[in-house]
Amino acid sequence: MRQQHIMLVGGRGHEIPKAAALGLRHSMVQSPERASEEQAAAAARYAVLDYRDLDSLLPVVRDWHRADPFDAVLSFTEYGLEPASRVAIDLGVPGENLAAVLATRDKTRTRALLDRQGLSPVRHRVCATEADAADFLAGLDGQPLVLKPPSGGLSEGVYVVESGRQLAERWAWTSAVAGPEPVLAEEFLSGPEYSVESVSRHGAHEVVMVTGKLTTGFPGFVELGHQVPARLDAGDLEAIEKLILEFLELIGQKTGPVHSELRLTPHGPRLIEAQTRVGGDQIWEMCETVSGVDQITETMCALLGLPDPPRVPRAPAAAIRFFSQENVRVRHVDGVTEARAAPGVIRAVCTLRPGQELGPLLSSDSRQGYVLCTGDSAKDAMAKAEAARDLVRVDSVPLTGGTGATRRT
Repeated sequence: MRQQHIMLVGGRGHEIPKAAALGLRHSMVQSPERASEEQAAAAARYAVLDYRDLDSLLPVVRDWHRADPFDAVLSFTEYGLEPASRVAIDLGVPGENLAAVLATRDKTRTRALLDRQGLSPVRHRVCATEADAADFLAGLDGQPLVLKPPSGGLSEGVYVVESGRQLAERWAWTSAVAGPEPVLAEEFLSGPEYSVESVSRHGAHEVVMVTGKLTTGFPGFVELGHQVPARLDAGDLEAIEKLILEFLELIGQKTGPVHSELRLTPHGPRLIEAQTRVGGDQIWEMCETVSGVDQITETMCALLGLPDPPRVPRAPAAAIRFFSQENVRVRHVDGVTEARAAPGVIRAVCTLRPGQELGPLLSSDSRQGYVLCTGDSAKDAMAKAEAARDLVRVDSVPLTGGTGATRRT
């Protein structure tokens, strides 16, 4: 029997052992910043290029497909989603999910689609100028607004504006990330924030996990931790699942995971944004650990006509906490070995090194690693993750001057 062959567009590499476990061969195009010798060695064919440039991408994959046909094209990374769908269309193989990708990659398009259906109403405006944002803020009756780049990711460029005095500075911050695009301004939604992990197979959708979040709060809301399962009462959980299932149908999601973010407001759940990929920050791993649902493997199986893998949960709950030093010069780091050996720890990753100068936490990429733990409950997993994180002791000096201080992430 011929061994099935898939095409992977980008990714951090955790797709590769999952494909191998299914007995699949794979070829891969990767961006320069994520290329590695290990990835190249594992692939049947491997190319390093800007895969967002279809004029560069398509000739390569067409040649590969003629020589060694693909059975499906997949991507589980933000900027690979649209190229993967367009490659699947061009080659005529499974993996096309273009309508849903386009509906979610551009947040202004997401809002327009929701508005047309009267689903998850959120006041918003597409702003070409700071004056447009000021006019929108004036109409919010004293409520804050959120500025965000329409097609950004990693929380980069997302800022809350509480008053007109803050607008000029934060408009500049967001505009620097958005570039030539207009800026999306939305009313600030109050209430706890969650993400929802789902998987779809040929247009049939399933919510598999709701994740609780810990963020920095105003003004940038960079994520500092997650825990699963989220602690929700039955009514709130039902309302969240209903919203997400309606949204997945609305965007035309076909096959694959979707990571949706929302707030549970006093008026019910309201969608913030969504991406047609697995959740970052190891959320995909926590979902798999607690629910048994391997979104990546199940997507491969659905596209290739293979039976779904068994769902085997490995722990009742999981939590992750990030190292989040900012505006310091690192002098010394110890305790990482102890953190890795602490109760419940699956993995501790720490990139803090003596001599580092760390600026403000502007996005998820500003963080310096994490501790991932399991537990008997979400509360237990959170406590273990925070205890292990706090075993890592960071001696640092503020970049703004002053005396050294031991700061714990």
